[in-house]
Amino acid sequence: MAVTKKASTYTKVLRKAQKETAIRLDKALQATAVEGITRMINLTPVDTGAAKYHWFVRARPNENFNKENVDGSGKLPIARAKRDVKLFRTIMILYLVNAAPYFKYLEDGSSKQAPNGIVGITRASLHLVWQAAIKVAFSRNARTAPSGQVDLVGP
Repeated sequence: MAVTKKASTYTKVLRKAQKETAIRLDKALQATAVEGITRMINLTPVDTGAAKYHWFVRARPNENFNKENVDGSGKLPIARAKRDVKLFRTIMILYLVNAAPYFKYLEDGSSKQAPNGIVGITRASLHLVWQAAIKVAFSRNARTAPSGQVDLVGP
């Protein structure tokens, strides 16, 4: 009987660890996505602000472009990305999309403001962002709150 009780306790501990690990991985993914899209928004050149406005976090790689929607500061698309990225989990595909029809030209260096592109530069550094997010998510100071949210306090 004592062995059964120990096995039951061990099973509960493993289930809790499995759940907490999934939550922490999700938070690391979300933090990486937010940092990635924030970097790309900040690197996006500004003429009218339309290209900066049309960054989105999506489950599908499509979005509509409206040249009337502009934001030269990038604050609105960053806030929108921070909100939308919370819907994603590690088992999902997350797309960081720019709907500006001319964005390919910006990525290819057509703007003097971003002669080396935007996405390629960001993508080259995201593995470091991911490593840092994982380190924070699994640090001793990261706690799982009763709500199931992870508080990423930092190492």
